[in-house]
Amino acid sequence: MASASPATAPGDLISLLGTMDRTVVAERGALHLQTPLILSKPMSERFGRDVYVKLDAFQPSGSFKLRGIGYTCQKAVASDGARAFVSSSGGNAGLATAYAGQMLKIPTTVVVPQSTPAFIRARLEAYDAKVIVHGAQWSEANERAAEINASANGKMVHPFEDADTWTGHATVVHEIASELRALGAIRWVPTGGTLNEEEEEEEGEKAVPAMPGAFVTCVGGGGLLAGILQGLSEVGWGDDVPVIAAETIGADSLASSVDAGEVVTLPGISSVAKSLGAASPSPTVLEMCLKRRVGSKKLARPWRTTDRDAVEACVKFANDHRVLVEPACGAALAAIYSGKCDELKECGEGPIVVQVCGGAVIDLPTLAAYAKQFDVDFD
Repeated sequence: MASASPATAPGDLISLLGTMDRTVVAERGALHLQTPLILSKPMSERFGRDVYVKLDAFQPSGSFKLRGIGYTCQKAVASDGARAFVSSSGGNAGLATAYAGQMLKIPTTVVVPQSTPAFIRARLEAYDAKVIVHGAQWSEANERAAEINASANGKMVHPFEDADTWTGHATVVHEIASELRALGAIRWVPTGGTLNEEEEEEEGEKAVPAMPGAFVTCVGGGGLLAGILQGLSEVGWGDDVPVIAAETIGADSLASSVDAGEVVTLPGISSVAKSLGAASPSPTVLEMCLKRRVGSKKLARPWRTTDRDAVEACVKFANDHRVLVEPACGAALAAIYSGKCDELKECGEGPIVVQVCGGAVIDLPTLAAYAKQFDVDFD
């Protein structure tokens, strides 16, 4: 079996856009890139079955956020005539908004709290964004951003609560479905009816593109999770593929809300995985999860991990694949590396797919400091 996704044929590119409005992206194409899906030999050996990783850390803005926010920005211009973008994210959502503004030549303002690292402010400015530092926490920055947007005839870009953003994020599943087929990942089912050109027959069974046994992602406010759930439904996997939604303890608002059966607001974020730091999840995403937990399959499965395990997973992944990611992404990787994710014990027969969401709010000194804090071997 091949270990990395081959280039997509031109005729397949349209299907990778999922349910994006084609008229919105017709002029210049989508802002995000199709990213590699690779078979991780080290993770597969550790887990005992095939584990594929979807490398959205390679998006131009540094994370998956560009999928949804890029589309949201394009649609705001094409459909609503937006003449400015405003974001209150001092992290990956802000970077995606700034990148989209630069590509679309739309003035962009990003209001960040005082806690935003200097290197992130510099990256935002490198995308030609106007950076305003305001307030000690995100809520204060968000209030100021809303005031600026009200007078700018612009689009206020929310980090995760936007249906267009979810549609953009759903493209990751469309890509994975195409890439698994291209990689030769197959499953055998009883023959019935006429075979199409993607199927082959052997002794009363036919081979069809593999359906993941489980999909692993991290979750903060829930935008990526919403897109994944939407995408799974769009490619016909929604009733079969469980999604493991990983959070670190101290940033576990979705797991807490699922446990309670209603939206729970955390008193604060105590985890180092600040990109997961939504005090409460999207109410719509929570509803989507609760609906998928009816019956025996439990297709939406929150899972908590520790900061230490998330940081250790980041270090191991960097050693295994030479890719640097945030502890927020490490939460998803920990489902494999820690060996502690019971939610993966009951899943389908197909390969495990881990969404490596990336994250730009990290560098080697920061990861080294986290490793020292949690006594993780960094050599």
